[in-house]
Amino acid sequence: MKCIYCLKDKGPDLFSKEHVIPESFGVFRNNFTLIKIVCKDCNKYFGDNLEIALARDTLEGGLRFSYKVKDPKDFRTLGQKSRLVFKVAEGEFKGAYFYREYSEEKMKIIGKPLPQVAFLKKSDKQYDYFLIEDVPEKELLEQKGYDLNSPQAIIILSENHKEVIEQLEGKGIKFKVGGIIEPANKDKDSFLWECECEGLVDATILRAVAKIAFNYLAFWNETIFMLNPSFDPTRRFIRFGERPGYALTEISEDPILGDEPVVGTRRLGHILTVNWADDQKSIVARVGLFNRMTYAVCLAKDFQGERREIRRGHFFSPHNQQIIELAAGSII
Repeated sequence: MKCIYCLKDKGPDLFSKEHVIPESFGVFRNNFTLIKIVCKDCNKYFGDNLEIALARDTLEGGLRFSYKVKDPKDFRTLGQKSRLVFKVAEGEFKGAYFYREYSEEKMKIIGKPLPQVAFLKKSDKQYDYFLIEDVPEKELLEQKGYDLNSPQAIIILSENHKEVIEQLEGKGIKFKVGGIIEPANKDKDSFLWECECEGLVDATILRAVAKIAFNYLAFWNETIFMLNPSFDPTRRFIRFGERPGYALTEISEDPILGDEPVVGTRRLGHILTVNWADDQKSIVARVGLFNRMTYAVCLAKDFQGERREIRRGHFFSPHNQQIIELAAGSII
């Protein structure tokens, strides 16, 4: 028996089940599962390195809690090392950085500020926030028109403000504690501020998505087909992080389903499709977790082997656990 990822020959007891879509994104009836074609070593590597990043450190991973696929108490974050950057988009703390964590006291996911400093801009009397490790030297701040001397010209957001003050002094910036600023709605049980989020989609995330696409093709085809050398660049990217000499993935906001808008409400679920590309030589899959961003994955470029019908498409509903086959249209 040979693993479709590491290509090593191993005994039957060294293989394990591999879900097409990781269980962290939902459990489905009659789930698509690969049996005895992915070895235990590869399966463990994927779980410890790729799937954990996809689930805990992406916009799609955060939606698991918004849509109640996962219980909020199971929320885990990478904190300051996260690929996600959250900012307050309104109010007196507009522009402030924060991260999310589960609160045992409130029994929900809350936002907490990262260690940061805000400087008042003379031109528009607005504050600009800098994470503590990104604070410029005093001369540069003055050159850019920041007020460093007036009362309330500098705001520190940190649980350890003394440590931040020392770091500011190291950059030539003097800070004197003048008081504590409280939010205007401090007496309310919770703050409902509009926020914005930016996410870094790096190679680890792309490898995790490409694995889902490769698993999906493998579910519908026998092992001998998946061992074709035309898939080697993709399998080596997924398993070992080796980038091929061409673009293997592409991200867009274009909907996968033909009757859905680019901007607006879409069906809630995961979508997987695979087909021959327009050139009839390449095999391309598309992955949409929670039907938000669309990841196009080139599984094989200029495929050398048997030509067969591979066109497939399925919708995975996280609420009723159903897997629905899509009507085949023109899949590009």
